[in-house]
Amino acid sequence: MLDINRISIDSTNFFEVDGKFDKENRKILFNFSFEQLKTIFDINIQDILFMNDAVMKKTKNIYILCSDGKYYSCLECVFYIHIQHKIVFSSIAVNFIFENALTNQTDIKTKKVTVKSYYIGHSIHSAYIKSYTFNYNYRKKVIIKTYTDENFHIDISVEAKNECWYSELNDIIYTVIEIMMLIFGDIPIIGETNIGEEQEVKAYFEIADKYKAPKKRNNGKEIVGSITEKTLNKDIIKKFENFRKNTKIIYDLYMTTINSEGYKEIKNCNLVQIMEGLYKTLGMPKMDLRDILIYYFNNSKSSKKLLTRKDKRKVKDPNNTPIFIYKANNHRNYLSHLNLKQNKNVFYQLENIYAYWKLTMCIRLYILEYLSVSYEAEKISRYVKEIDDWAKKNKLRFSAKINN
Repeated sequence: MLDINRISIDSTNFFEVDGKFDKENRKILFNFSFEQLKTIFDINIQDILFMNDAVMKKTKNIYILCSDGKYYSCLECVFYIHIQHKIVFSSIAVNFIFENALTNQTDIKTKKVTVKSYYIGHSIHSAYIKSYTFNYNYRKKVIIKTYTDENFHIDISVEAKNECWYSELNDIIYTVIEIMMLIFGDIPIIGETNIGEEQEVKAYFEIADKYKAPKKRNNGKEIVGSITEKTLNKDIIKKFENFRKNTKIIYDLYMTTINSEGYKEIKNCNLVQIMEGLYKTLGMPKMDLRDILIYYFNNSKSSKKLLTRKDKRKVKDPNNTPIFIYKANNHRNYLSHLNLKQNKNVFYQLENIYAYWKLTMCIRLYILEYLSVSYEAEKISRYVKEIDDWAKKNKLRFSAKINN
């Protein structure tokens, strides 16, 4: 938390105020006297009470000089205003903050952007990713740097030969993070974004839900391969970008589903719909959901290993459907049949955790195969064994009985 020394609404004329500034959480609070209201903002009390649109326009961008001696551009701000013996401005929202830059634009020109991320502690992930550099194209290169102190850090940079927009370079970095997540099975905690090299500018903004690491970290059992020049390179990124054009909304939902906190019952519902959506948007032959699910779990030697003998037991329906496929098919419409009588036809209680692990891995394997990203197939057998061991330890009885 920093002390605010002075503020401005035009980045030129600064005025002394009392206040606090939390850049990481993008919170601003400052107060001043009634006499300063007209001087600083060119508004009066009547404007605050009756002309809210005019006040919002005046306070949309705020520039701050803090006790650390640095200037901050706070853009697209919304304030709550409280009037007592002084006038208090408290931020409701601040969409962008640039440290060491005075600008009214949410995008700036630069030659380099670095996103700093980390896994808590001396993570197992460190054994599967090393520092290296590769070309994105003839004008841009990607630099991955890893190091360890109390945590395992991954700095991802994109450097351009000529100045370009910060957002253009940042988009490439987040593409790299998405591919990393496919290989690792979880996403690193994303920290600060640094822009440039000499006069370094730091950016603070709300990270999209799909990039927010879950509070509960996995134990590394979901890692299926290494991040190397072979698995993450220019060609893989181009394939992935084309894949994302066709599946943008579906893949965003996938990222949000696996990275957000929430009930596994709802996540499994989303995952089955994601499998259906991916299949259809990639132009595959027309099939019903049951056959689409069977296709996914038979797509490769690795995906065939995900369903064990107990998952493949046939139920007494017209198609003699494997029980796991039967429940996944019914779970797609989970929200429409939230009642106890359906428990044998959908994933129920601990079955949801069991199914979640298998559905997420199946989707990841499918996408990795689609992109021709190599992975360590032997890890899949160990992964399935860990799931089965967990099921035995928790006395999970995966019954093949259904409600007709």
